[in-house]
Amino acid sequence: MSDLDRALRTLRDTLDELIRDDPIAAMRAAAQAEALARDAAQRAVAAACITAQASWTDVGAAFGVSRQAAHQRFARHIRSARR
Repeated sequence: MSDLDRALRTLRDTLDELIRDDPIAAMRAAAQAEALARDAAQRAVAAACITAQASWTDVGAAFGVSRQAAHQRFARHIRSARR
């Protein structure tokens, strides 16, 4: 199991425990994780497109969406990163 898989499993297990023990805290933690993931996704896509010449097809495949949907979601972040 990779370090990434372990980290994701730990996050999932922690959230599952919070859901059982303190659902309000779980909501706050899930919201924070969602914000962190959204920011990381935007920065990763920008880096991949700018430095590794990833295509919209590559981005779409990583997120399980079409290249058009990937472009719609992330193009503005790439433009911002290039400034």
